[in-house]
Amino acid sequence: MNKKLTGKKVAILVADGFEQVEMTKPREALDEAGAETKIVSLKPGQI
Repeated sequence: MNKKLTGKKVAILVADGFEQVEMTKPREALDEAGAETKIVSLKPGQI
């Protein structure tokens, strides 16, 4: 796969009530494209 996002940083915002697949599938695609992903939330700890 072409690493078009190598060197890019992407924040994935999650909140109460999100579906796991709404975060994991896009994150996998971003990681495969070379991006550095980080999960962020308004609340600390597990969501």
